[in-house]
Amino acid sequence: MSKILLVTDSETHKELIIKTLAKSSNTIISSTDENAVLSYVEKSQVDMVIVDDESTSIDVLILCKKLHSTAIKNNIAIAAIIKPDTENTELLKLANVYITKPINSKVLVSCINGSLKLKKAIDTLSTNNSELAKSLYQLDVLYNTSTQLAGSLDKQKLINIMIDGLEKSLSFSLSYVLVFNDEHNIDLIINSLYDISPRLEHSLKLRAILSYRALFDKKRIPYELNVKDIKVIKNIKHLFEEYDLNILKFDNLFAPINIGEKFFGLIEVFRENDYTQEDTTCFQTLAKQVSLPLENASLYEEIKNTNTKLERLERLKSEFISIVSHELRTPLTAIKNSLEICLSGKAGEVSSITDKFLNMAKRNVTRLSGIINDLLDLSKVEAGKMDFKFEKTNINKPVEFIKNTFENVAKEKNIDLILKKEENLSQTYIDSQRIEQVMSNLVSNAIKFTNENGTIEIKTENIKSSEINKSLLIGVENPVFYDNYVKVSVKDSGIGIAEEDIKKVFDQFQQIENPLNRKNGGTGLGLPIAKQLIESHKGFIWVESEVNRGTTFSFVIPVLTEQEKFLSDMDKEILKSKTCENSLLLVLIAENKNTETSFIKNIKEEKISIIRKTSNTKEAYYEDDSKNYLAIMIPEADKFAQSFIEKKIDSILYNESEEQKDCKYDILYSTALYPENGKNAQDLMKTAQNTLKEKAEAVL
Repeated sequence: MSKILLVTDSETHKELIIKTLAKSSNTIISSTDENAVLSYVEKSQVDMVIVDDESTSIDVLILCKKLHSTAIKNNIAIAAIIKPDTENTELLKLANVYITKPINSKVLVSCINGSLKLKKAIDTLSTNNSELAKSLYQLDVLYNTSTQLAGSLDKQKLINIMIDGLEKSLSFSLSYVLVFNDEHNIDLIINSLYDISPRLEHSLKLRAILSYRALFDKKRIPYELNVKDIKVIKNIKHLFEEYDLNILKFDNLFAPINIGEKFFGLIEVFRENDYTQEDTTCFQTLAKQVSLPLENASLYEEIKNTNTKLERLERLKSEFISIVSHELRTPLTAIKNSLEICLSGKAGEVSSITDKFLNMAKRNVTRLSGIINDLLDLSKVEAGKMDFKFEKTNINKPVEFIKNTFENVAKEKNIDLILKKEENLSQTYIDSQRIEQVMSNLVSNAIKFTNENGTIEIKTENIKSSEINKSLLIGVENPVFYDNYVKVSVKDSGIGIAEEDIKKVFDQFQQIENPLNRKNGGTGLGLPIAKQLIESHKGFIWVESEVNRGTTFSFVIPVLTEQEKFLSDMDKEILKSKTCENSLLLVLIAENKNTETSFIKNIKEEKISIIRKTSNTKEAYYEDDSKNYLAIMIPEADKFAQSFIEKKIDSILYNESEEQKDCKYDILYSTALYPENGKNAQDLMKTAQNTLKEKAEAVL
């Protein structure tokens, strides 16, 4: 049923229109009061307005002008009853339909019904568009919320993202989320448009507890819960009003929040306007959507806690091994010295039987000392406490030393020990003592597992990165390759290793099952230590073998430029800084070549001092086509040190003192601080280089 407002002071027209439209079940109200007419339209209390152009008690044209915009906004049609010869064209423009006089009943009914049908269709379309727009908005919120949920592993942040998504899509008045972080950490997070009264806060606690218990009706409740166990977290938007218990009468939606099959919490939202079915679907979707990210967050938390425990156990293990090894070394040294004194005859005459047993004891003491040294080396390498003394040298030197050392041992088994060394081998940065340790392990193993009259070949050569068979590298994550390498290989004609055992050769305390292993024994630590020592040189080690066809162990060490070596050293210092939560400073100086007065040369010759050098301070000098560079790494240097060094350089560059007035340095410099300007050496160097580039462009 539609409402029609009739504006006319003609009783004849009024009676005719009411009589004609009464048959169509429409309600007719009449008024010639301008304010009343405007009020009806503004409040959308009518569906159509019929105006008579011959009304004398009201100016119909002015009335229509006032009604026009409001009528369009509220979708209310204006019908004008006009004379056939009217010249009021302005009124015709304002009206949606018009009926000429004398009024024809059929034409009147047809015009009115057509206008009302059009209004109904437009209202329906408007409602559908509004609902569609709302659905699209909710879908957009769901999508954005889902994206945000996928990007976090913080439980509290995930709950906040969910609440934010619900607030945007549902415009709730108040929500509460009961969250069980653990048995002794239970939060009630209240998000409200207005402040809440103390009794409402208490009621929400009780409501949350009752809802929680209701979820486990006739089932075992995960945690017993009382009001005093709950910690309230309130997020209030506006404090100028306050909600009381009456808000509990608002329409509400409720859902549990689960992590997999485990209960995590529950959520309830209140709104003064009733929720639609689409609102309910959106609410339930968001409540379920947060479940998987919360499960991932819980797994991440468990993994993180487990890793922390494992790191602690690993640290305790290393400390235990170190302490026990040191404690064992002292009495072993005393035993070894005593045995040597006895064997020398200084403690009295030694019979042949006594000599046999004393030598047996000495061999086992020596073997035990080797095991202890292996354990100490392993704990040092794993803890990052192994001391390295890198020098640029030819790796042939330590390789040749080990070959000469084991030559007599090989001869005892009639094994030919051959060295094929490349004479033009590139020099690289190595710790010769550690390379000797690696070679000693590889050569002694080769001798151990090669039968009499066999052959062992040691070979050194230069190779490119592309020549490394990456598929042979075991247990190497995210490898970084350099262009050039020095390769050392130890190839024997021994018993070989089964294919299924190759992947285990570098595992700690692993020994491949074979008769020679059972005969010779060992800790299974030699190869794992060798692998970690080679990796500390930024290199790789691998094995190729076939049963009864021999084994080849190979390792490569990168041929580093001074800049690459500097970055490698800086990464090691950054690792220490990360462990100790210290800063690290990089200073980079660029100087044009062929300058009259060289700033970098004066630093190298210690004519200029910008830092106090320590054993941990590292420097690197390198160049490109147009510039010389000096890079300085300063561990444990903070922002204060950074500022001090920058001011020191500036004071030297711009000093107008008598001693310096003739010195004009053509340099640019920059600094980068870990961890603010980068998480690794490459990042810090990139930051410093970008700053140099910006300074150079500013000068131009």
